Amino acid sequence: MSVINQMLKDLDQRAPEQGQIPTTATLPNKSSNLRVILITLIVLLSLNGLGFYIWHLQERVSKSELKQTVSADPVLTKQVLEPKSIEQVGLIPTDNELPVIALSALQKTTEEKSTPSKSQIIAVSESVTEKKVAIEQVVSVAPVISDIVKANKTILIAEDGDDEKSTPTKMTVSRRQLTAAELVAQKLSRAEKAVNSNEITKAEQLFEEVLIIEPTHKEARKKLAALWFGRKSYQQALNVLSQGIALDKEDSELRLLKARIFIKQGRPLGAFKTLAPLKSIENSEYQLMLANVAMQVEQYANAIMAYKVLIKMQPFSGRWHLGLAIVYDKDSQFDEAINEYKLALTQADLSDSSAQFALQRVQALGE
Repeated sequence: MSVINQMLKDLDQRAPEQGQIPTTATLPNKSSNLRVILITLIVLLSLNGLGFYIWHLQERVSKSELKQTVSADPVLTKQVLEPKSIEQVGLIPTDNELPVIALSALQKTTEEKSTPSKSQIIAVSESVTEKKVAIEQVVSVAPVISDIVKANKTILIAEDGDDEKSTPTKMTVSRRQLTAAELVAQKLSRAEKAVNSNEITKAEQLFEEVLIIEPTHKEARKKLAALWFGRKSYQQALNVLSQGIALDKEDSELRLLKARIFIKQGRPLGAFKTLAPLKSIENSEYQLMLANVAMQVEQYANAIMAYKVLIKMQPFSGRWHLGLAIVYDKDSQFDEAINEYKLALTQADLSDSSAQFALQRVQALGE
């Protein structure tokens, strides 16, 4: 029992020594690792902040220096203004976009190197410095190039404007609606060509279209009536002439043409009624036709008036005195007839047959 008791005492004495835990060696190792990480992060953030601050200062200084250099050196300005410099630069971000690009690059580098070593920190700082230099160069050139592009656009627009004045650039075909006068002239020209080509039906159609557009066009009306008269479409000709006379009652040419159609039809009364409204007009052809149709329908007063108008127009014409003498003779005004026969014999333009007739009537009436 004593031996057992002695062994138990020995075990009790050894138990505290074997239960001790070596904490003193592990605690110092953990605290040192945390310090290294914190110091590394602080250094990295400090370097980033310092780099950004230095870049911002250099940007402002570079801008001011470049503006002074460009304004003072005309040769540099000329080189910058050349299109090649713009092509070499390529697409350039704006001033507002550049800081964002730099920050995104720095943030990307920071995220990829979350636990960098000292060599990695140095490499990152060198990369940041190179990027800052490149960005500063782009930023310093961007405002100048922007002004250059605006100036070049203005110059190109001015040059294009001068070219447009000097040389035609493009031929354009546009439709324009013809005016009534232009359309009438076009159809009249086509109608004349159709008449010359003996295309009478086509010419008549074109003249009718002219009258639809411009009813007061007398030339088209007369030519259309003449075409219908020529192919013996008398009623159509009379209708178109009557419409023209209704529009202008003083038109002697339309009345004369209408009277001819009546005479051609053997209707002297229709011709007389057509000509009588203008019995005082001083037109030899008109008055001679009026005198003839008036005698045919025994309207001697109108015939006498017509010959008097003719004598007024041509006092020394033996024809008109002879015609007036014949009208007086038919109207049984023999004294007036003898006087007019004698006057007709005194005119030199009277033919021999007419003079012989006048002499015979004087002798017959004198007896």
